[in-house]
Amino acid sequence: MTTMPQTLSSEQQEILLRGLRFVKNAVALEMIDYTPQVEADRRRQYAAIAELEALINGRSAAVPAR
Repeated sequence: MTTMPQTLSSEQQEILLRGLRFVKNAVALEMIDYTPQVEADRRRQYAAIAELEALINGRSAAVPAR
């Protein structure tokens, strides 16, 4: 696993956050027949995205992966 640089410019942070919003929308709009497993997978993906957003924003992510 590669680590990110300790500091990102505001512009770099915004680019990454925009990309994560796109990814989050792609997860939400994915056309899959609903099952409890699909819902669990989506929740895990949302939690991973939220964790990355928190890292970029310099916060601690307290988002459970249900």
